[in-house]
Amino acid sequence: VHVSVSRGATTLQLQQLRARELDALVVDLRRVVPAPDLRIEVIAQLRAGFVCRKSHPLLQAAQPGGTDFEALLAYPMASIPLSDEVARILVSHYGSLADPHRLTSLECEDIASLIETVTYTDAIYLGIIAAASRGLKSGELVEITLEPPFVGSAHLGMVTLAGRTELPVMAVFRQFVAQQMALALQNA
Repeated sequence: VHVSVSRGATTLQLQQLRARELDALVVDLRRVVPAPDLRIEVIAQLRAGFVCRKSHPLLQAAQPGGTDFEALLAYPMASIPLSDEVARILVSHYGSLADPHRLTSLECEDIASLIETVTYTDAIYLGIIAAASRGLKSGELVEITLEPPFVGSAHLGMVTLAGRTELPVMAVFRQFVAQQMALALQNA
């Protein structure tokens, strides 16, 4: 079995899938527009939130009940490009100031790079909490408790071409992805 990890914009990856350059995508399903040629399977739902480094100035001013969302706005926000649905969720939680187009100052498809940036700067990570689990467990990173609490999540799933005869190894790949998502849920 040969597995190749391809990062990049979901729209580009969907083009590669349709061109049969990729056999499957594992992505946040909110970034995929349903289409008759796509087979979309939900795998896991991972909690999202805000994370910063343990010595972040925001934590020094935090109130016992949680940090007010507007306090985040004084710092750069780092995130992957967010879907329109996630934008609507953020705006419904915190108002128009939470629109990711205005809120996010650093966008990158590579979550590991975002987490590393947050570890060494005053930037705040907005994304899947499980992606920051190593830093959270070591104490380098801290999840920001907001008031009101944020209840967002990523709906991760697998996307393949509908009507295409699937390689037998895809069952093994599906099981591998499901196991990895289960571990992410345990570590979050």
